[in-house]
Amino acid sequence: MQLKSLFTSESFYLSKILYFKTLLTKINIHETAFVTASFRMGDVALSKDRYAYLWSKSSIDIHAERYSTAVSSYEPYAHCLRNRYFYDTINELMNKNKIEVLINFGCGFSMYPYLLENSLDYIEIDKSDVVTHKKEMTTKWEREGKLPRRKITYLEADFNLRSQDKLYEQVIALKNGRKSFILLEGVLFFLSKDDTKRLFKLFDRIQEPDEYLGSVSFLPQLEKQLVFKKLIDYVESNLEKNKRFQYQTVAEKFYRNLKNYELMNHEDTFSLSARYEPKRFLPKEEVLNEHMYLLKKTSIQ
Repeated sequence: MQLKSLFTSESFYLSKILYFKTLLTKINIHETAFVTASFRMGDVALSKDRYAYLWSKSSIDIHAERYSTAVSSYEPYAHCLRNRYFYDTINELMNKNKIEVLINFGCGFSMYPYLLENSLDYIEIDKSDVVTHKKEMTTKWEREGKLPRRKITYLEADFNLRSQDKLYEQVIALKNGRKSFILLEGVLFFLSKDDTKRLFKLFDRIQEPDEYLGSVSFLPQLEKQLVFKKLIDYVESNLEKNKRFQYQTVAEKFYRNLKNYELMNHEDTFSLSARYEPKRFLPKEEVLNEHMYLLKKTSIQ
């Protein structure tokens, strides 16, 4: 399996922390979700993920702590902020009857379907090993009463493929003309620019005017900071011999110039921190500052 094709999971944390830890300590690919959950469950009041604990495992919590120590101790907090932002954003749109389906590209083991109301339908998309394990566990927890029942369809996909026609047909059939919110967390960092362009063209094909798109990425300026270099050093030192991961940062103008979409809101780790915990101080040089974008489709392709 190509290294690049593995990096299409729920979040930047799911991919960058957890997969590299798989390489380092040979943990199972499914265990990567536990680390992400260990971040979200660290501050449930902030993240709003009251079910993150279901994925928790002591050995994975140790991996998360090792990563935080090596790169940035603010990563768990940043992850909670991002989860809260999309939780609030999707909730608001849902309550205003502006969306009917949440389509999570690179869903990993995020828990949005269980945190949001049952009035939405959910389409979860990721690599086959991720969605197979997620479906198995969530179905089990629903049956045991640990999770509420939800209408979720899981789709397997590889975002590195040149053709996404099969995925398009699957999503269109499930969407069935309803208003959607497409969520893309932590995927772009590990995609090439060509893959990214194809993915956003797919979104344009799937959505109609007045539908929404949420995306997460880093600005190119972050590459100059020491904390980013720590991330790269940490990752590359744990990759298999003769393999180096490729990363992508995305300028804001990509979103502002995106055909058929209007940029409605742009937040980052610092602005979200100021909103949710205004008294908390964040040292800029120690934070891997993520940027969250909310877009609205304005015209037909």
